[in-house]
Amino acid sequence: MEKLVSLHKYWINADAVKQVVSTQVGEDSNPPDGIRKLPEMYSSFARLSVLYGLIFVVVEGYKELNFTNERVDSLLAKEDFVDALRLFRNATFHYQKQAIPEKAMKFLELKESESWIRELHLSFKLFFEEALPIYEMMEKLNA
Repeated sequence: MEKLVSLHKYWINADAVKQVVSTQVGEDSNPPDGIRKLPEMYSSFARLSVLYGLIFVVVEGYKELNFTNERVDSLLAKEDFVDALRLFRNATFHYQKQAIPEKAMKFLELKESESWIRELHLSFKLFFEEALPIYEMMEKLNA
């Protein structure tokens, strides 16, 4: 159970970043739209990159600990997505000489990668909710 709780911690980190992925930058300032769009796009992509990298950490732990879940396993069976996500994580968290590394582009250019990773994130959420007594613990804390 402790290993599952530990892995869940990494999913919580990813989920926390997911909550701010679509936050707009510079809402308080009033620069012209054209000037504001570039930093907003960069900031949004940076947050998305961290989210994707953190989701891969969960994939690594899930595989290393030999957990099984039909929904998660069916998504992880798509090895081209998993490997491209691994490279994306490496491009995000390891120094790259290129501004936009080929490693990152491999995942972004995969058809349906955005849908796949959204489904993977949700599948991990459901896996943890089923495998851990999260709601029971919350009820005890609220009592």
